[in-house]
Amino acid sequence: MSTEASQGRYEVWTRRPVTYLPITLGDKLVGYLWGAESGSAAGYFARMNSGIDHVDSSIYWYDKLGESYQLGLKPVEAIRHWVGRPEDPQYGGISSGAEQGEARTIQDLALRLNPDAPLGDGPWVQDGEYPSGAPVDRSKGWGPLFSTPTKTYPEDANGPVTYLPVARNGVVLGYIWASEADNAAGYVQRTSTGSEGMLAGGLWRSRFIDTFGMGLPALDAMRRNRSLPAHAPELFGVVDETVTEQRAASLADLRRLADSD
Repeated sequence: MSTEASQGRYEVWTRRPVTYLPITLGDKLVGYLWGAESGSAAGYFARMNSGIDHVDSSIYWYDKLGESYQLGLKPVEAIRHWVGRPEDPQYGGISSGAEQGEARTIQDLALRLNPDAPLGDGPWVQDGEYPSGAPVDRSKGWGPLFSTPTKTYPEDANGPVTYLPVARNGVVLGYIWASEADNAAGYVQRTSTGSEGMLAGGLWRSRFIDTFGMGLPALDAMRRNRSLPAHAPELFGVVDETVTEQRAASLADLRRLADSD
């Protein structure tokens, strides 16, 4: 298993096909609980316009998947474990008659719920493999790796930057930022958060890679990225919808803030 799975949870990214089940509250679709058909990934996607807080519902269902993990269930078994259980009055449930579906990728599945908010490609390494399918474990007979630069915004800026805090359970993990003048953008981790802040950066940097590929200016990209559905918020944090944009005189000042607070 990957580092994520070995820490007591399913991986939250996969490039492999998934099985999913609908979460409903009464006759309302709330989201999808999904599990990879091979490997060790499982997760929850919230439906943005369901009227239910998508961050809170994500945390609730990821907690349920955590219970499945502790039972030693494989990803598809993990989601089936919750079929027919009593419906939560806030976050719904999986009815006993729920129809199971399949999706080629989690990106395809996410678009079925939220057509205007694509999930993005996610981190470079998923399922213990690089995008080419080459394993991270080079002992499996593969030759040396050759790196290819990832196309994204410049991660340095000369002038002022606009930034937003990424928080988890009230604790700021880091900041996403953008420079309109330099068309630069990125993520700055709070030093005090250690590996947790670093892990969160994987999601937010991948979102900037996606928006760069879409041709969005950096500041528009930062604003769009804050509005996307929460993806495993207990790992990657969220930008609270009530938080206003803040300004720093320079990227160096923002980095000093991240080092000092």
